[in-house]
Amino acid sequence: MRIADQVLGWLAALDPLHLAALTSLFTALETTALIGLFVPGDLAVLLAGSTASTPGRFAFVFAAAALGTYAGEMGGYALGRKVGPRIRYSRFGRLLGEHRWVRATAYLHGKGASVLVPARFVSVVHAVAPLVAGTVGMPFRRFAFWSGVGAVVWAVTYTTIGMLAGSAYREYGHLGLFTSVGLLAAGVVIMAVRSRRGNRDVTSATADGHATSSGSRS
Repeated sequence: MRIADQVLGWLAALDPLHLAALTSLFTALETTALIGLFVPGDLAVLLAGSTASTPGRFAFVFAAAALGTYAGEMGGYALGRKVGPRIRYSRFGRLLGEHRWVRATAYLHGKGASVLVPARFVSVVHAVAPLVAGTVGMPFRRFAFWSGVGAVVWAVTYTTIGMLAGSAYREYGHLGLFTSVGLLAAGVVIMAVRSRRGNRDVTSATADGHATSSGSRS
């Protein structure tokens, strides 16, 4: 309880511009520096959203999360277009694991750019998807449009969940803590459902690819 008070108090004390800048920076680095593979941006937005006690602060956090992740995805796409294959087979790429590249590639395979919207909610895939999209040559205009839609949907979802959790905690104390945990759990469930769906899509795409390869060899 005391730790939660300290964390929320520290975040709430931050100037809205500083909080927005930190949120934007973290979400941008998520897909360019690929830190989202280790620390998901969802957590940063949930925490920042928990301080949204006014419409203005909510707008700051939402805009920062959406713009930050969009800028990060643009950077990831550009990096993929320029040096994507080299990154994949570099020491850094091997450190990330070939299975992550395969998973992201299979998720994007044959589904069109609109898959970038649900991809924002799929663990691991969302951090690598822009890089993979650039590497495989997805048309920039399609990527830019659907990436923007995904950034907005993702940002408003997690900012809202964070806001509701923070509001419940401030309003009801101990009871609000359970409400907050429930709301945060709902966010985790959303990610889990999206991740499971993504895994099914990856399995299907991989199976289709193997079937096609087998057919061509025969």
